[in-house]
Amino acid sequence: MISLKMENTTENVSSVEEDTWSAYSAEGDDEGNQIYQYFSVRQALAGMIITGGILGTVGNCFVVAAVVLSKKLRTTTNVFVVNLAVADILTSLFVPWQAVGLLGGEEWPIPGASWVCAMAAFVIVVTFGCSINSLALIAVNRWVGITKSRVTTRRIYTARKLALMVIFSWAIPLGCALLPVLTDFGELGYEKLYSSCTWVIEESVYYSIFISAMYYPIQLILITVCYTSIFCYVCKTSRRMTRANAPSISEEVCGQGANRAMRRKLWKRQVDVTKNLLYIVLAFVLCLTPYFVTIVFSSDWSRQLVPWAAAILFCNSCVNPFIYATSHPVFKEAFGYMVRCQKIPTSGASHQTRYAATTNTDVPGADTAQTKK
Repeated sequence: MISLKMENTTENVSSVEEDTWSAYSAEGDDEGNQIYQYFSVRQALAGMIITGGILGTVGNCFVVAAVVLSKKLRTTTNVFVVNLAVADILTSLFVPWQAVGLLGGEEWPIPGASWVCAMAAFVIVVTFGCSINSLALIAVNRWVGITKSRVTTRRIYTARKLALMVIFSWAIPLGCALLPVLTDFGELGYEKLYSSCTWVIEESVYYSIFISAMYYPIQLILITVCYTSIFCYVCKTSRRMTRANAPSISEEVCGQGANRAMRRKLWKRQVDVTKNLLYIVLAFVLCLTPYFVTIVFSSDWSRQLVPWAAAILFCNSCVNPFIYATSHPVFKEAFGYMVRCQKIPTSGASHQTRYAATTNTDVPGADTAQTKK
Protein backbone atom coordinates (compact mmCIF):
# COMPACT_ATOMS: atom_id res chain seq x y z
CA MET A 1 0.00 0.00 0.00
CA ILE A 2 2.76 2.37 0.92
CA SER A 3 4.59 1.64 -2.32
CA LEU A 4 1.40 2.22 -4.34
CA LYS A 5 0.84 5.56 -2.63
CA MET A 6 4.44 6.58 -3.29
CA GLU A 7 4.07 5.61 -6.96
CA ASN A 8 0.84 7.64 -7.23
CA THR A 9 2.50 10.60 -5.54
CA THR A 10 5.46 10.36 -7.90
CA GLU A 11 3.16 10.24 -10.92
CA ASN A 12 1.22 13.25 -9.65
CA VAL A 13 4.42 15.24 -9.10
CA SER A 14 5.65 14.28 -12.56
CA SER A 15 2.37 15.32 -14.16
CA VAL A 16 2.46 18.64 -12.29
CA GLU A 17 6.05 19.25 -13.44
CA GLU A 18 5.09 18.41 -17.04
CA ASP A 19 2.08 20.73 -16.86
CA THR A 20 4.22 23.49 -15.38
CA TRP A 21 6.92 23.01 -18.04
CA SER A 22 4.34 23.00 -20.85
CA ALA A 23 2.80 26.17 -19.42
CA TYR A 24 6.18 27.89 -19.35
CA SER A 25 6.89 26.65 -22.86
CA ALA A 26 3.56 27.94 -24.10
CA GLU A 27 4.23 31.28 -22.42
CA GLY A 28 7.66 31.41 -24.01
CA ASP A 29 6.20 30.61 -27.42
CA ASP A 30 3.62 33.37 -27.03
CA GLU A 31 6.39 35.75 -26.01
CA GLY A 32 8.39 34.83 -29.09
CA ASN A 33 5.40 34.95 -31.43
CA GLN A 34 3.73 38.07 -30.07
CA ILE A 35 5.34 40.20 -32.80
CA TYR A 36 4.13 38.01 -35.68
CA GLN A 37 0.91 36.35 -34.59
CA TYR A 38 0.08 35.31 -38.15
CA PHE A 39 2.34 34.18 -40.97
CA SER A 40 0.46 36.55 -43.29
CA VAL A 41 2.04 39.44 -41.38
CA ARG A 42 5.48 38.08 -42.23
CA GLN A 43 4.43 37.70 -45.87
CA ALA A 44 3.13 41.29 -46.06
CA LEU A 45 6.33 42.71 -44.56
CA ALA A 46 8.51 40.55 -46.82
CA GLY A 47 6.52 41.70 -49.86
CA MET A 48 7.03 45.35 -48.91
CA ILE A 49 10.75 44.84 -48.41
CA ILE A 50 11.33 42.92 -51.65
CA THR A 51 9.29 45.42 -53.69
CA GLY A 52 11.20 48.31 -52.16
CA GLY A 53 14.51 46.56 -52.87
CA ILE A 54 13.71 46.04 -56.56
CA LEU A 55 12.39 49.58 -57.11
CA GLY A 56 15.28 51.06 -55.12
CA THR A 57 17.92 49.25 -57.16
CA VAL A 58 16.42 50.22 -60.53
CA GLY A 59 15.51 53.78 -59.55
CA ASN A 60 18.83 54.71 -57.98
CA CYS A 61 20.73 53.20 -60.92
CA PHE A 62 18.73 55.64 -63.05
CA VAL A 63 19.87 58.49 -60.80
CA VAL A 64 23.55 57.56 -61.11
CA ALA A 65 23.24 57.02 -64.88
CA ALA A 66 21.50 60.38 -65.33
CA VAL A 67 24.35 62.24 -63.60
CA VAL A 68 26.93 60.35 -65.69
CA LEU A 69 25.14 60.99 -69.00
CA SER A 70 23.94 64.57 -68.46
CA LYS A 71 26.47 67.37 -68.24
CA LYS A 72 23.82 69.62 -66.72
CA LEU A 73 23.68 67.32 -63.69
CA ARG A 74 27.43 67.29 -63.00
CA THR A 75 27.31 69.76 -60.12
CA THR A 76 28.76 69.81 -56.64
CA THR A 77 25.36 69.16 -55.08
CA ASN A 78 24.89 66.06 -57.21
CA VAL A 79 28.15 64.61 -55.89
CA PHE A 80 26.26 64.08 -52.64
CA VAL A 81 23.12 63.02 -54.52
CA VAL A 82 25.11 60.26 -56.26
CA ASN A 83 26.68 59.31 -52.93
CA LEU A 84 23.17 58.98 -51.49
CA ALA A 85 22.05 56.93 -54.50
CA VAL A 86 25.01 54.53 -54.16
CA ALA A 87 24.18 53.99 -50.48
CA ASP A 88 20.54 53.33 -51.41
CA ILE A 89 21.60 50.85 -54.12
CA LEU A 90 23.64 48.86 -51.60
CA THR A 91 20.74 48.96 -49.14
CA SER A 92 18.34 47.72 -51.83
CA LEU A 93 20.68 44.88 -52.81
CA PHE A 94 21.09 43.57 -49.25
CA VAL A 95 17.62 44.27 -47.87
CA PRO A 96 16.05 41.09 -49.41
CA TRP A 97 17.94 39.10 -46.77
CA GLN A 98 15.57 40.71 -44.29
CA ALA A 99 12.71 39.06 -46.17
CA VAL A 100 14.55 35.72 -46.01
CA GLY A 101 14.80 36.06 -42.23
CA LEU A 102 11.15 37.03 -41.91
CA LEU A 103 9.87 34.07 -43.92
CA GLY A 104 12.27 31.64 -42.22
CA GLY A 105 10.45 31.61 -38.88
CA GLU A 106 12.11 31.53 -35.48
CA GLU A 107 15.61 30.63 -36.71
CA TRP A 108 17.86 31.77 -39.55
CA PRO A 109 16.66 29.53 -42.41
CA ILE A 110 20.07 28.87 -44.00
CA PRO A 111 22.01 26.42 -41.80
CA GLY A 112 25.71 27.14 -41.47
CA ALA A 113 25.39 30.54 -43.17
CA SER A 114 24.62 32.87 -40.29
CA TRP A 115 27.48 35.03 -41.57
CA VAL A 116 25.21 36.06 -44.48
CA CYS A 117 22.77 37.61 -42.03
CA ALA A 118 25.59 39.30 -40.10
CA MET A 119 27.02 40.69 -43.37
CA ALA A 120 23.60 42.04 -44.40
CA ALA A 121 23.27 43.70 -40.99
CA PHE A 122 26.75 45.22 -41.31
CA VAL A 123 26.03 46.66 -44.79
CA ILE A 124 22.67 48.11 -43.77
CA VAL A 125 24.12 49.80 -40.67
CA VAL A 126 26.80 51.41 -42.89
CA THR A 127 24.52 52.43 -45.76
CA PHE A 128 21.82 53.94 -43.58
CA GLY A 129 24.40 56.00 -41.75
CA CYS A 130 25.87 57.15 -45.06
CA SER A 131 22.41 58.10 -46.33
CA ILE A 132 21.74 60.28 -43.29
CA ASN A 133 25.17 61.92 -43.53
CA SER A 134 24.66 62.56 -47.26
CA LEU A 135 21.37 64.33 -46.57
CA ALA A 136 23.10 66.50 -43.97
CA LEU A 137 25.88 67.34 -46.45
CA ILE A 138 23.28 68.19 -49.11
CA ALA A 139 21.54 70.55 -46.67
CA VAL A 140 24.81 72.34 -45.86
CA ASN A 141 25.68 72.49 -49.56
CA ARG A 142 22.35 74.10 -50.44
CA TRP A 143 22.72 76.56 -47.57
CA VAL A 144 26.16 77.64 -48.77
CA GLY A 145 25.05 77.71 -52.42
CA ILE A 146 21.94 79.78 -51.77
CA THR A 147 23.15 82.22 -49.11
CA LYS A 148 26.82 82.68 -50.01
CA SER A 149 28.60 84.08 -53.06
CA ARG A 150 29.99 81.99 -55.91
CA VAL A 151 33.53 82.77 -54.78
CA THR A 152 32.85 81.43 -51.30
CA THR A 153 31.11 78.34 -52.67
CA ARG A 154 33.96 77.53 -55.03
CA ARG A 155 36.50 77.98 -52.25
CA ILE A 156 34.64 75.58 -49.96
CA TYR A 157 33.71 72.92 -52.54
CA THR A 158 36.96 72.08 -54.25
CA ALA A 159 37.54 68.62 -55.69
CA ARG A 160 39.75 67.62 -52.76
CA LYS A 161 37.31 68.84 -50.13
CA LEU A 162 34.41 67.12 -51.89
CA ALA A 163 36.33 63.84 -51.80
CA LEU A 164 37.02 64.29 -48.07
CA MET A 165 33.35 64.99 -47.40
CA VAL A 166 32.28 61.83 -49.23
CA ILE A 167 34.88 59.77 -47.33
CA PHE A 168 33.66 61.33 -44.08
CA SER A 169 30.06 60.34 -44.86
CA TRP A 170 31.13 56.67 -45.10
CA ALA A 171 33.83 56.62 -42.40
CA ILE A 172 31.59 57.38 -39.40
CA PRO A 173 28.95 54.69 -40.10
CA LEU A 174 31.71 52.24 -41.00
CA GLY A 175 33.23 52.81 -37.57
CA CYS A 176 29.82 52.31 -35.94
CA ALA A 177 29.35 49.02 -37.81
CA LEU A 178 32.85 47.78 -36.97
CA LEU A 179 32.38 48.46 -33.26
CA PRO A 180 30.42 45.25 -32.49
CA VAL A 181 32.68 43.28 -34.85
CA LEU A 182 35.93 44.28 -33.16
CA THR A 183 34.67 44.61 -29.58
CA ASP A 184 32.02 43.14 -27.28
CA PHE A 185 29.88 46.27 -27.57
CA GLY A 186 26.82 44.88 -29.34
CA GLU A 187 26.42 41.96 -31.73
CA LEU A 188 25.37 42.00 -35.40
CA GLY A 189 23.40 39.05 -36.72
CA TYR A 190 20.02 37.38 -36.62
CA GLU A 191 17.55 38.88 -34.14
CA LYS A 192 15.03 36.18 -33.19
CA LEU A 193 12.44 38.52 -31.75
CA TYR A 194 11.91 40.35 -35.03
CA SER A 195 13.34 37.68 -37.38
CA SER A 196 15.63 40.30 -38.90
CA CYS A 197 19.28 40.81 -39.76
CA THR A 198 20.28 43.75 -37.61
CA TRP A 199 21.76 43.53 -34.13
CA VAL A 200 20.89 41.05 -31.38
CA ILE A 201 18.81 43.08 -28.95
CA GLU A 202 19.70 41.06 -25.83
CA GLU A 203 23.39 41.72 -26.46
CA SER A 204 23.01 45.23 -27.91
CA VAL A 205 20.77 47.34 -25.69
CA TYR A 206 23.30 50.14 -25.35
CA TYR A 207 24.39 49.69 -28.97
CA SER A 208 20.83 50.50 -30.10
CA ILE A 209 20.94 53.73 -28.10
CA PHE A 210 24.41 54.48 -29.48
CA ILE A 211 23.24 54.07 -33.09
CA SER A 212 20.20 56.25 -32.43
CA ALA A 213 22.43 58.97 -30.98
CA MET A 214 24.98 58.81 -33.83
CA TYR A 215 22.52 58.62 -36.71
CA TYR A 216 19.58 60.79 -35.80
CA PRO A 217 19.66 63.95 -33.61
CA ILE A 218 22.84 65.68 -34.84
CA GLN A 219 22.01 65.29 -38.53
CA LEU A 220 18.36 66.24 -37.99
CA ILE A 221 19.29 69.43 -36.13
CA LEU A 222 21.83 70.37 -38.83
CA ILE A 223 19.31 69.75 -41.63
CA THR A 224 16.58 71.71 -39.85
CA VAL A 225 18.85 74.70 -39.20
CA CYS A 226 20.13 74.79 -42.80
CA TYR A 227 16.73 74.61 -44.49
CA THR A 228 15.19 77.08 -42.03
CA SER A 229 17.98 79.53 -42.82
CA ILE A 230 17.46 78.93 -46.57
CA PHE A 231 13.73 79.58 -46.22
CA CYS A 232 14.29 82.88 -44.41
CA TYR A 233 16.91 83.97 -46.95
CA VAL A 234 14.73 83.07 -49.93
CA CYS A 235 11.75 84.98 -48.52
CA LYS A 236 13.87 88.06 -47.88
CA THR A 237 15.57 87.92 -51.28
CA SER A 238 12.30 87.34 -53.14
CA ARG A 239 10.81 90.46 -51.57
CA ARG A 240 13.82 92.48 -52.69
CA MET A 241 13.55 91.14 -56.21
CA THR A 242 9.82 91.92 -56.28
CA ARG A 243 10.44 95.54 -55.26
CA ALA A 244 12.99 95.81 -58.07
CA ASN A 245 10.61 94.15 -60.53
CA ALA A 246 9.72 97.15 -62.70
CA PRO A 247 12.68 98.18 -64.93
CA SER A 248 13.07 101.78 -66.06
CA ILE A 249 12.88 102.88 -69.73
CA SER A 250 16.68 103.22 -69.91
CA GLU A 251 17.09 99.66 -68.64
CA GLU A 252 14.71 98.37 -71.29
CA VAL A 253 16.61 100.23 -74.03
CA CYS A 254 19.97 98.93 -72.82
CA GLY A 255 18.65 95.38 -72.49
CA GLN A 256 19.07 95.32 -68.71
CA GLY A 257 15.40 94.44 -68.28
CA ALA A 258 15.90 91.17 -70.18
CA ASN A 259 19.03 90.47 -68.15
CA ARG A 260 17.07 91.06 -64.96
CA ALA A 261 14.35 88.66 -66.12
CA MET A 262 16.97 86.00 -66.85
CA ARG A 263 18.44 86.43 -63.39
CA ARG A 264 15.00 85.97 -61.86
CA LYS A 265 14.49 82.83 -63.95
CA LEU A 266 17.80 81.40 -62.75
CA TRP A 267 16.93 82.25 -59.15
CA LYS A 268 13.55 80.52 -59.47
CA ARG A 269 15.24 77.41 -60.88
CA GLN A 270 17.72 77.41 -58.01
CA VAL A 271 14.88 77.59 -55.49
CA ASP A 272 13.02 74.77 -57.29
CA VAL A 273 16.08 72.51 -57.07
CA THR A 274 16.42 73.30 -53.35
CA LYS A 275 12.73 72.51 -52.79
CA ASN A 276 13.23 69.14 -54.47
CA LEU A 277 16.12 68.27 -52.18
CA LEU A 278 14.04 69.39 -49.20
CA TYR A 279 11.36 66.88 -50.28
CA ILE A 280 14.06 64.18 -50.23
CA VAL A 281 15.04 65.13 -46.69
CA LEU A 282 11.44 65.26 -45.46
CA ALA A 283 10.69 61.84 -46.97
CA PHE A 284 13.73 60.33 -45.26
CA VAL A 285 12.96 61.94 -41.89
CA LEU A 286 9.35 60.75 -42.05
CA CYS A 287 10.54 57.22 -42.79
CA LEU A 288 13.38 57.28 -40.25
CA THR A 289 11.67 58.85 -37.23
CA PRO A 290 9.17 56.02 -36.48
CA TYR A 291 11.96 53.43 -36.46
CA PHE A 292 14.25 55.26 -34.06
CA VAL A 293 11.33 56.15 -31.79
CA THR A 294 10.23 52.51 -31.58
CA ILE A 295 13.70 51.08 -30.90
CA VAL A 296 14.43 53.58 -28.14
CA PHE A 297 11.25 52.69 -26.20
CA SER A 298 11.02 49.12 -24.91
CA SER A 299 7.26 48.85 -24.32
CA ASP A 300 4.84 46.32 -25.81
CA TRP A 301 3.32 48.76 -28.28
CA SER A 302 6.74 49.82 -29.58
CA ARG A 303 7.80 46.18 -30.15
CA GLN A 304 4.67 45.62 -32.22
CA LEU A 305 5.46 48.62 -34.40
CA VAL A 306 9.19 47.96 -34.95
CA PRO A 307 8.78 45.56 -37.94
CA TRP A 308 6.44 47.97 -39.76
CA ALA A 309 8.64 50.97 -38.98
CA ALA A 310 11.67 49.03 -40.28
CA ALA A 311 9.83 48.04 -43.47
CA ILE A 312 8.93 51.69 -44.12
CA LEU A 313 12.55 52.67 -43.51
CA PHE A 314 13.80 50.03 -45.95
CA CYS A 315 11.32 51.23 -48.59
CA ASN A 316 12.71 54.77 -48.33
CA SER A 317 15.55 53.68 -50.60
CA CYS A 318 13.13 53.58 -53.54
CA VAL A 319 11.40 56.92 -52.81
CA ASN A 320 14.11 59.37 -53.90
CA PRO A 321 14.13 58.52 -57.65
CA PHE A 322 10.37 59.12 -57.82
CA ILE A 323 10.82 62.53 -56.17
CA TYR A 324 13.57 63.42 -58.66
CA ALA A 325 11.40 62.28 -61.58
CA THR A 326 8.41 64.36 -60.53
CA SER A 327 9.84 67.58 -59.04
CA HIS A 328 13.51 68.06 -60.00
CA PRO A 329 13.56 69.99 -63.31
CA VAL A 330 16.88 68.69 -64.64
CA PHE A 331 16.52 65.08 -63.44
CA LYS A 332 12.99 65.01 -64.84
CA GLU A 333 14.30 66.04 -68.24
CA ALA A 334 17.17 63.53 -68.13
CA PHE A 335 14.89 60.66 -67.06
CA GLY A 336 12.58 61.45 -69.98
CA TYR A 337 15.40 61.03 -72.49
CA MET A 338 16.63 57.86 -70.78
CA VAL A 339 13.19 56.22 -70.78
CA ARG A 340 12.84 57.02 -74.50
CA CYS A 341 16.37 55.64 -75.06
CA GLN A 342 17.47 58.98 -76.51
CA LYS A 343 20.76 60.76 -76.06
CA ILE A 344 20.63 63.58 -73.53
CA PRO A 345 21.43 66.83 -75.42
CA THR A 346 24.54 68.76 -74.40
CA SER A 347 24.17 71.80 -76.66
CA GLY A 348 25.13 75.30 -75.62
CA ALA A 349 21.46 76.28 -75.51
CA SER A 350 21.12 74.33 -72.28
CA HIS A 351 23.94 76.21 -70.55
CA GLN A 352 21.53 78.48 -68.70
CA THR A 353 19.70 75.49 -67.23
CA ARG A 354 23.00 73.97 -66.15
CA TYR A 355 24.08 77.22 -64.53
CA ALA A 356 20.82 77.40 -62.62
CA ALA A 357 21.30 73.88 -61.29
CA THR A 358 24.75 74.49 -59.81
CA THR A 359 25.39 75.39 -56.22
CA ASN A 360 27.55 78.34 -57.18
CA THR A 361 24.63 80.64 -56.63
CA ASP A 362 24.81 84.36 -56.98
CA VAL A 363 21.70 86.48 -56.82
CA PRO A 364 22.56 89.48 -58.96
CA GLY A 365 18.98 90.70 -59.03
CA ALA A 366 18.83 90.71 -55.28
CA ASP A 367 22.18 92.44 -54.97
CA THR A 368 21.09 95.12 -57.40
CA ALA A 369 17.90 95.71 -55.46
CA GLN A 370 19.83 95.96 -52.21
CA THR A 371 22.30 98.43 -53.78
CA LYS A 372 19.50 100.65 -55.03
CA LYS A 373 17.89 100.59 -51.67
